[in-house]
Amino acid sequence: MSHPAADRIIGLYQDRAADWIRDRGAALRQHEGDWDEVAWLDRFCEGWPPGAPVLDVGCGSGWPMGAALLARGFPVTGLDAAPDLIAHARATLPCGDWRLDDMRDNLPDGAFHGVLAWHSLFHLTPEAQTLLLPALAARVADGGRLMFTAGPAHGEAIGEWRGEPLYHGSLAPEAYRRLLVEAGLTVENGGDQGVWLARRAILSAK
Repeated sequence: MSHPAADRIIGLYQDRAADWIRDRGAALRQHEGDWDEVAWLDRFCEGWPPGAPVLDVGCGSGWPMGAALLARGFPVTGLDAAPDLIAHARATLPCGDWRLDDMRDNLPDGAFHGVLAWHSLFHLTPEAQTLLLPALAARVADGGRLMFTAGPAHGEAIGEWRGEPLYHGSLAPEAYRRLLVEAGLTVENGGDQGVWLARRAILSAK
């Protein structure tokens, strides 16, 4: 049975969309605790060919992660279930492909050089993450990467944002690693600084 705060996540971000856009800001965070977003994006994109496509699940307003990827020349397909956040992305970043959908229900088909779930996957229950991660990994193209943020241990935590409960869920590190390896990915960063980064090898030509 899911926690009420987990069921409230989409509604919370929809009801507080303007607050989230304001609080998150348009700039990548650098040297703020463990979240140097420029450095993590550098690792995410390392070695990609020009124009490599990216799938950003839980993209929010498109800022700043989607915007930064677009600025680097990578086409972005963004997915979020909060209508007002998607509307903001469409209005301010018209070169992106912004889709209103729940990542648990309707992932785009195709292969992407990057699959990103930055500060979004961890708003799902551990059970939902267990089901979703293989589907995200399946969309990583040869030579591409999956990157997401997660907690340090299996469980649930309820924080607070603007006076409302804010849900976070996590698997154990060994469970994340097992799911990624079973999906054919090689783990490049296994939860250090709360970030998971995994790569699909380039298949040798026969």
